[in-house]
Amino acid sequence: MELNEADQPQDYELEPTEGEAGEGVAADDRPGLDQPGPRWVRPLLAVIGTLVVLAGVGGAVYAWWSSTHVAKPVATPHVTLTPAPTPTPTPYKKASPLTGVLMDPALADRPIFSVIIENFDPDARPQAGLSQAGVVYEANAEGGITRFQAFFLDNLPKSIGPVRSLRTYFVDWALEFGAPVAHAGGNVDALDLIAPLGMRSLNGLNIGAPYFFRVTDRYAPHNLYTNSSLIYQLLDSRGWNKPATFTPSPRKADGVDTSPTHPNIHIDFSYGGYQVDYKYDASTHDYARWLANAPHIDSNTGQQIHVKNVVVEYMPTSYGQTRISEDTVIMQTVGSGHALVFTDGGLVDGTWKKDSHAARTQLLDASGKEIPLDAGSTWYAIVPTGNNVSY
Repeated sequence: MELNEADQPQDYELEPTEGEAGEGVAADDRPGLDQPGPRWVRPLLAVIGTLVVLAGVGGAVYAWWSSTHVAKPVATPHVTLTPAPTPTPTPYKKASPLTGVLMDPALADRPIFSVIIENFDPDARPQAGLSQAGVVYEANAEGGITRFQAFFLDNLPKSIGPVRSLRTYFVDWALEFGAPVAHAGGNVDALDLIAPLGMRSLNGLNIGAPYFFRVTDRYAPHNLYTNSSLIYQLLDSRGWNKPATFTPSPRKADGVDTSPTHPNIHIDFSYGGYQVDYKYDASTHDYARWLANAPHIDSNTGQQIHVKNVVVEYMPTSYGQTRISEDTVIMQTVGSGHALVFTDGGLVDGTWKKDSHAARTQLLDASGKEIPLDAGSTWYAIVPTGNNVSY
């Protein structure tokens, strides 16, 4: 089949673009592409593109350099400031006038009282309250037995006894401390001194129940007892509930002696049932008390009695009768004599001195200075001159 002229493919010749006549047409100069106008535009665009690339590279380099060389701001952590605690003031402490132990002032200002406590073997043993006494005097009564006068302030026992009768020397020691005395009667010479010397008497035989009572596990007269609460009720009722006014004994700091020179003290008051020993215990810095070769026990605690200071006073002693012919022991409490003061397992050899019935007994060393005691309980052994004390 023949094609007509109209059906034949047509050859087209592109005319040169305006401004580029006579030159060949590049591939990029094909019709349909947007072309910039003047010839200088394309180099300018190339320069601009190069600058843009360089700017991008510079920005990246700067970002890298900044990340490694430029200090970054450090975030400040949130800190909660806690105010410093207000220091708790140390409570004021006052030395007990009886023992020198520091305590609450209200306790140190309580009234002191004393109780005469029996030591008849075996009916009065074990006694109640002796381990809690701040000061104890042990002295001979008739027949070679000993008797105690116990003074209380720091600790107040739930039970005290057996309560027994007064003797003249107990009056003088009570006056030293200005202390009321709980007792069960007394020999006539002692009772005769109460009013003239102004001793404050709490006679259980006259006062009776409920302030003094009989226990059922012992027989009379070894079963009369009292307690601290009842004594304080009596003091309140009589207006005797005032702080002590006596001059306290001088005190010192505890010594720590790993090789005590006098750790064992033996006191011969009379015969076998009244031999007393004190044995120094370095672990507790005090003396364990032994009576008749056995630990001396307090029935309130079931424990052996421990004593901080032991004082031996050799006392001029004689024996006679009262004005109604009672047998009695006569001690020259006003005067002076040889004294041994044991503390911390050691000994100071000195002198005791008492100028009047109401004067405090002073313990003096060889130079005449008062011998200080450790803070704590003190037991005075009033030993007839000539009796044996070994240490």
